[in-house]
Amino acid sequence: MSPANTRNDLCIGIDLGTTNSVLATVNVRPNGQVKSKVVDISRAYDVFNSALGEAALSTEKKTTLPSFVFYRQEKNYEPLVGDFAKRQYSLRPHLVAKSIKSQMGKPLAEGLSPDIPDKTPAQISSRILQHLLREASKIYHCPITDAVITVPANFDSVMCKATQDAAELAGISVRNPDGTEKPILLSEPNAIIYDLINQIQNGEISDIILDLSSMKRVLVFDLGGGTLDITLHEIKRRNESPDILKVDEIAANRYTLLGGDNFDEALAIEMFKRYKQQYSKNPGVSAQLDQKENIIMPQLRTYAEYVKVGISQQCSDDYNSGWYDEDEEPSIDTGGSMGGIGYSYSDNFKKSDIEAIFAPFMANNLKFDDYKNLESVKDTKNIIYPILDVLKKAADKLGTPDVKIDAVIVSGGMSKFYMINERLKTFFGFDPITALDPDLAVARGAAVYHYFLKQHSEIQDNMKIIGQELSSVPAEKAEKPEINQEILSPRINIELGEVILNDALYMGMKNGAVHMIIPTGAALPYESQIMTGFRIDPLQSRVAIPIKSRNIDGTYRTIANGNIEFTTKFSDGAYVAFIIHMNKSKVISMKAWTSNDLEGQQIIEEGTAEIAINSPEQSTAKVKMLPPKGTRLNALSEIKTFVQLCLNLSKVRSGRLYSISKQRELTVRIRDTADNIMNADNHSDFIRPILAALSDSNTNDEARMRLFTMIRRLSNELTDNNRRKLAEICIQQLGAEILGISMQHKGQRINANIQAIYALSICGTPEIMNRLETLHKKNQYIGSCLYSHAKTRTQLKWVISTFLNDMALEMRHVGNHLQLSAHAIAVSLRNDGSCPVSQEKREEILNALINGINSGRIRSDILVVCVLAVGTMCDRRFNPSVFSESKTSEAENCINLIPKIYPLDLSCRVERNSQVALKLIRGESLDEDEEKFLLTKLELDADIDI
Repeated sequence: MSPANTRNDLCIGIDLGTTNSVLATVNVRPNGQVKSKVVDISRAYDVFNSALGEAALSTEKKTTLPSFVFYRQEKNYEPLVGDFAKRQYSLRPHLVAKSIKSQMGKPLAEGLSPDIPDKTPAQISSRILQHLLREASKIYHCPITDAVITVPANFDSVMCKATQDAAELAGISVRNPDGTEKPILLSEPNAIIYDLINQIQNGEISDIILDLSSMKRVLVFDLGGGTLDITLHEIKRRNESPDILKVDEIAANRYTLLGGDNFDEALAIEMFKRYKQQYSKNPGVSAQLDQKENIIMPQLRTYAEYVKVGISQQCSDDYNSGWYDEDEEPSIDTGGSMGGIGYSYSDNFKKSDIEAIFAPFMANNLKFDDYKNLESVKDTKNIIYPILDVLKKAADKLGTPDVKIDAVIVSGGMSKFYMINERLKTFFGFDPITALDPDLAVARGAAVYHYFLKQHSEIQDNMKIIGQELSSVPAEKAEKPEINQEILSPRINIELGEVILNDALYMGMKNGAVHMIIPTGAALPYESQIMTGFRIDPLQSRVAIPIKSRNIDGTYRTIANGNIEFTTKFSDGAYVAFIIHMNKSKVISMKAWTSNDLEGQQIIEEGTAEIAINSPEQSTAKVKMLPPKGTRLNALSEIKTFVQLCLNLSKVRSGRLYSISKQRELTVRIRDTADNIMNADNHSDFIRPILAALSDSNTNDEARMRLFTMIRRLSNELTDNNRRKLAEICIQQLGAEILGISMQHKGQRINANIQAIYALSICGTPEIMNRLETLHKKNQYIGSCLYSHAKTRTQLKWVISTFLNDMALEMRHVGNHLQLSAHAIAVSLRNDGSCPVSQEKREEILNALINGINSGRIRSDILVVCVLAVGTMCDRRFNPSVFSESKTSEAENCINLIPKIYPLDLSCRVERNSQVALKLIRGESLDEDEEKFLLTKLELDADIDI
């Protein structure tokens, strides 16, 4: 057919289903009503020998086309779609693609012979679409390249992209002439709503079923062959145009792989058990059946579907075979010869048997209000949990604890099963709407949607033409045109409302961290704000962008991959900022750039990211971005990576091929990883992995040194058990030194020991702290011991004697530890009402401080600490002074005289310390900045760069 024969007025809607697919069109009646109808599609249902002795196909027309593709091996794997393909599944499953919709978004189709040329779910789905379009084009005598295809509302971005790819392979135009994307995808629940509204507007269905005179919240329950789609919609009339109904999505469930296939599988598994039981007296046969399970199960799945449908028909209200005894429990016989096995199967299933097998899917224990405590619901593989998920999301979005549902529409082939409707009626307390044909409603609604899309497009085109005509006329001469309202305002009674994203999407970060990029319920199309704070590792220019979705159990699965390519490799890494965009078809695009600043303002280079189906080919970049501050991290993975980086750094330092650049790179990566941990949103999750790493004998001193510092910074997250465990680890680290064994340790072992002593400041009991006494004489450990004893107020006799000795040495200009010991005095002898030191000893110490300061001999760094020590000992803000008024005045005068005793530069240096100390002595309140200053000064800078 030539392009000239193409019709532009055709409105095509396609339900590309898991079990069956349907194609529908619309006709516009003279009265303006839009009538949607399903097209009977021809397909092969059997094969016969022709007069020439060749195999030929018998065909027939039906509304529903089985979504099965049989690749005919004898015909060079030529694809055949429909009923005959479905019948071949039980005989040659390796040549038949079944339930391919459930695999959309995966890189390769599963279970098929490797010789079949179609490899991806998109390629296989395109065969189904091609068949539908080919047969429909024969009816309308023109090629069909324009259509709307439905997808579950809970399809993620990559599933939608795969469906779009299938459409393009089938010959459907997915882009406008200007290159923009056509909105060819429609969520199945929206299609169902459009079909229902259209039929009510046309009078085909009574508005008694659903009164749309006022706003209604309608839940769509679409249970198909492989997926369960549940959405909540708000349908209301426009205030200014009451004849127009607007349909907005409120909430949608997360992607749920539950449908008729799962029911069939559960029944087939029971059949297999019974099949083996029939031959249980013959162990040899039973063993053969086990060996041939992969051949048996496809046949049993066919029997299972037959039993399921048969029982449901018997339980329907209009079932009347003429032989049915109402007092007899419905049952159905099944079985027959088993191809390729040699042992027949014969069975009977009663209604009670079926209900027992399917009971787990019904979740009879769950009630409507359980959405209010959804996190406590653990039973998720059923038809009720996704409803609760939608109700919870709706409550959050609407800002109300109580969600009211006005109506429930059921759709999808599996929704015709009697147990489904009974369970929904019990759950909601009213009958769901079943007036629509659940097998055909989705395609009909898609065709209606396609009609409205075309009408909207025509309005836009006409407005553009009018605008162009006006632009060619001088403004002063332009007159208001007379617009043909029949052209610009066709009878549109449904407004295409808001479409939302069912579940949040995340970007995978380094070490398993994730960062939300699009929130749950975001209206589409969506464009994010500029996302900043991300970083790339040193010397990297290609960064992986995995897109993730959150599973029900809290884990994450990668649904797509992308890469950002930059030309510059930064020696210290660089900041990255980006913007995420998602269109109405849920296809993601991303713009990213490197910058010199955290906010992404100083742009260095722009990069592009292509997001595609998750596959090894797409995931070429292995290095992921570092997350911004406040990200929830994978604690175990972060700590493992941190320890490994420290090990690598030690190897580089001690190796023969010493590399300054490699050492620098590893040091930067260690710093960045530590920063990520300290800026994470889930500090409590890190305690256990840190303790485990410190307990591991394989953790080297480089890592231990840093981990002791890290856990001390996270001390607020420690439980009593954590503190006891940490104290044991610290003493184990110091074991040899405490015992006085001379190990001649150097470098990082000494540093690790020092940090272990510092860590005891947050976990050491008096008994444990007393064990450090042997370390008091080792010069390298004096500072850390003074600090930890001061924080725990242990061994204060030694702390005080050290200070007094250091002060005496300072007066003689002899080297000492006065800066450390004076700090220990400031911390341990604070006037907070709990210091165990006697007043006499306190006065001795205060006198030493006052005399030392007044002597003018204290060096600058030490003077800063001594001034604060005087202030904390005399602090009268919360407790009465332990000193006399005369002694307190003496201390105040000492501080005031510093500018007269010491050089100008030194007195200026200690000015702020002096101001804070004087306020403490006078009992005056500190402002917020002064409080922070004091706390910072009292926390000795014992940390290293982690």
